Amino acid sequence: MSERILKIDTYKTYDDIVGLTGRLQIPDISGDLIIPDNRSINLHNYEYKGQIITPRKHDFLVVKVTPIWKNDSNLNSLSSLVIDGENPNEVLSLRIFVTCERTKWSSEQKKISLSYLTKRALLSFEIPLNDVKGIINVNGIITREFEGSHSQANVSFAPLAIVSTCKELSIQIDEIKEVGGQHFPIGPGNTGDLAFDINGLENGIELPKILYSEDLKEYLTRDDLPAVNASMITALFFVFDTFLKWFVFTCRFDASNKYHKGLVDFFSKYSSTAKEDVIALVEMEKHSTDQVKGYLDISLKLFRGVQSIDKYKKELKVIYRSNLP
Repeated sequence: MSERILKIDTYKTYDDIVGLTGRLQIPDISGDLIIPDNRSINLHNYEYKGQIITPRKHDFLVVKVTPIWKNDSNLNSLSSLVIDGENPNEVLSLRIFVTCERTKWSSEQKKISLSYLTKRALLSFEIPLNDVKGIINVNGIITREFEGSHSQANVSFAPLAIVSTCKELSIQIDEIKEVGGQHFPIGPGNTGDLAFDINGLENGIELPKILYSEDLKEYLTRDDLPAVNASMITALFFVFDTFLKWFVFTCRFDASNKYHKGLVDFFSKYSSTAKEDVIALVEMEKHSTDQVKGYLDISLKLFRGVQSIDKYKKELKVIYRSNLP
């Protein structure tokens, strides 16, 4: 992004009042692909009019974005986010941009007046496929454009402060091979003398997060280093078993929580255990004899299942051989 964006938590914000709809244009494909209402589309082996689409055959794709007011929202919905006497249409703007977390690529920001939301404004982004990998996200934020003439309690007056965010659009370009995917969040953090740590195991709702030392960030954000791949594969069993312990003995299971549901799917698949049995185990009396026995059974099945279902041994052999002289 070409401009610095600030978000200060001490002022009021109002998220998800502007929605993003999207379409994709791919060379050699007639017509546009519509991003569904769930705001996510997977282009890997996507079938369109009897044709299998392979994005990597092309140099670029075009993302077309139309922002719209959601539900009964309008400019007046933003009045409480600006200083008394200010006009939201003059003070605030909508900025839309595309990012790829995997490669740290970002498009330019495109800024439009909020008045254009009633005119179905169409913004186009050409995405160079050589610069992105995995998933790209279309982001929308409403920002204040200039400093206020005076301050007001709980209201932003700083230029480029974010007062609202849109739910992003997700476009998957490549097959995602990471075991567990988003259900095992990982990122850099303060781990002290440790190379790796897991934070949040005492929390019963939010998923714990796998942390690695900031010193390792430049290596762990690459996927072409055999030593890194070998280290991560070797650590999988401990990580999965730690998350399984958390899920069974600490988690306050919420059937509507997408991350909890994701863990049910994962543990069910890799331990060959019915989903309802995984849920029943989590909902048993914590640390009861039956719950401990159930955990030990799934833990062993998970240890074997990850190796067999995901061809663990084959992947490990490839890494070992790549390091031979």
